Amino acid sequence: MKVNIQEKEISLVNENNIWVQNENQEIRIVKHNDETLLLITPNKVYTIRCLNVNKEAKTLTLLYNGNKFEAKITEPIDEILKSMGLENALTPKISDLKAPMPGLVLQILVNPGDTVAKGDKILVLEAMKMENAIKSPTDGIISDVLAKQGMAVDKNQLLITFK
Repeated sequence: MKVNIQEKEISLVNENNIWVQNENQEIRIVKHNDETLLLITPNKVYTIRCLNVNKEAKTLTLLYNGNKFEAKITEPIDEILKSMGLENALTPKISDLKAPMPGLVLQILVNPGDTVAKGDKILVLEAMKMENAIKSPTDGIISDVLAKQGMAVDKNQLLITFK
């Protein structure tokens, strides 16, 4: 497994041995608690907090000495897929958004041609007297908005399509 932190590649050889670029350094990694790791070198102990883990994107946000660092984890299968030009082969392709429940479209926050990121709020659906923010299930470009403000929709009705 490889981890990239600030363009520095670290390869995990085994539980206690890490290669930092071409330098072999003996480093023990110990889980202190749910959000803290201890990196133990022969000369020093470093305390690192893990602020955010995104398993899907294989990223970590780490905090050390008041500075945030983004870490990207690459597994052997990722390297194989990349070498074959299939790096996005394991990412499901989502081409449409359907209503998760029957309700009333209160607000549409996107237009055809808009670029959205996964998790962006794209419309508001009222169901059972509650407003529900519907978020984008994928990164992409809005192809068509089939829902209209004030429109009543059924469960699984097509609302938005992506390119």
